Amino acid sequence: MSSVVIAFALLVLTTLLSVCFAVRGRKIDMREWAIGGRRGFGTVLLWFLSAGEIFTTFAFLGASGWAYQYGAPGFYIFANVTLGYTLGYWLLPRIWEISKRHDIYTQGDFFQLRFESTWLSGLITAIGILALIPYAQLQLTGISLIIQIVLRGAVSKPLAVTFAGAIVLAFIFTAGLRGTALASIVKDFFMVGVLIAVACTLASLMGLRNILEVFSRVSAAHPLYSRLPGLQPARHFTSLWFMSVILMTNVGFWMWPHQFQTTCAATSKDAIRKNAIFQPLYALAYFFVFLLGFAALLAIPNLKDSNTALLNLIAHAYPAWFLGIVGGTGLLIGVIPCSALLLTLGTVFAKNIYRKLIAPAASDQAVLRAGRVAAVIGAVASVWLTLRSNSTIVAILLVAYSAISQIGPGFILALTWRRVTGWGVLFGSLVGLLGIMLPAMTRWEDSISFSMDHGFVALLLNFAVTVLVSLATTQPSERAIQVGVAS
Repeated sequence: MSSVVIAFALLVLTTLLSVCFAVRGRKIDMREWAIGGRRGFGTVLLWFLSAGEIFTTFAFLGASGWAYQYGAPGFYIFANVTLGYTLGYWLLPRIWEISKRHDIYTQGDFFQLRFESTWLSGLITAIGILALIPYAQLQLTGISLIIQIVLRGAVSKPLAVTFAGAIVLAFIFTAGLRGTALASIVKDFFMVGVLIAVACTLASLMGLRNILEVFSRVSAAHPLYSRLPGLQPARHFTSLWFMSVILMTNVGFWMWPHQFQTTCAATSKDAIRKNAIFQPLYALAYFFVFLLGFAALLAIPNLKDSNTALLNLIAHAYPAWFLGIVGGTGLLIGVIPCSALLLTLGTVFAKNIYRKLIAPAASDQAVLRAGRVAAVIGAVASVWLTLRSNSTIVAILLVAYSAISQIGPGFILALTWRRVTGWGVLFGSLVGLLGIMLPAMTRWEDSISFSMDHGFVALLLNFAVTVLVSLATTQPSERAIQVGVAS
């Protein structure tokens, strides 16, 4: 019972305090709800907000689960943040400068200005929404698992998932992006504390000389864990898969609509560059997460659901009160990013579909209401997918990344190549999406032992089609070109 009280007390108190500080003295309009009014997101607050959107349930439960189930293939996760910010150091200040100059804060706004096309803006927005829903599904999957384990199986999965969705909606309806950033500070404090505490105490609880002995024990019991293709060779996680999935996810890293909004919320380009320099330090936390996944493989070798590896290890080795702290921390790690995802979903729908295509004369308050309704619908869709899926958290994320990375070729070319056209981006994006869906529906790559990530193959096709169609169609006006390509 103590674990339940501690976990939910941590969640509720953090939510209430974040909401109080976020809304104090501020009117919640569309700009404040979506990007914090562009005020106050300096280096420190931006760092915590970015960390909150990067270190999600995927990192806390998914990475440890993949370490438990597959071993070495999960190491691609180490490259996500570090390589992602190599591109981000150049890309994010450009996004901030464009958003400031033209007073925009969604990807759809950028594509409309750059290609003078409302329909292309709507298409890019739709792709973003379709990718955000499985990303939110990933967070709800983790939250529901935490609720079930903390409550020792006393609630069913449907009830746990529904409760998780309600928590997230309550959070975003009140505070918006500023509340998410403030709650991220509390979340990060507890997350780092939990990882350090476990790393310092787990060895004695497992009867080991030191924590690094976990690696030698796992190597003796599972010789394949530390090299590709890992613990399940039949899955074809080869070096070709490893390199292609790293490239695909790093293109997709900055194509997420919520990353665009977070960048627009910054106070300056200097704050963004400092964040790009120091944010990769968060990749160090993955070492401890993988370590706990391997420790769970030793202590509890026959789990049916690898997503629960870390939580079951804590429940197995630690007292109930500590499980409560870990559970509460895990709930924050799931709720805070999920709220940012659904907030973004509502924002891009309201601004780039509702206002531009459905109700151009709508007031700001009507647009805000439409955004909140869209967030509710997105949450319901995510809950429905969560209840129907048994996939691992990392597998869900790779599907979402495959979809969102198809925005990448058009977006990057819009900033670097004067000749790219709206028609090129349109056909390239559609070909890329088909390149994702067809292999998933037919499973043809399984029959020929194809190991390259098909999201990366789709990305290459997308880029080629974007270039070829752009060369065959009329480029936008000089005014539109200057939106993305500096003179």
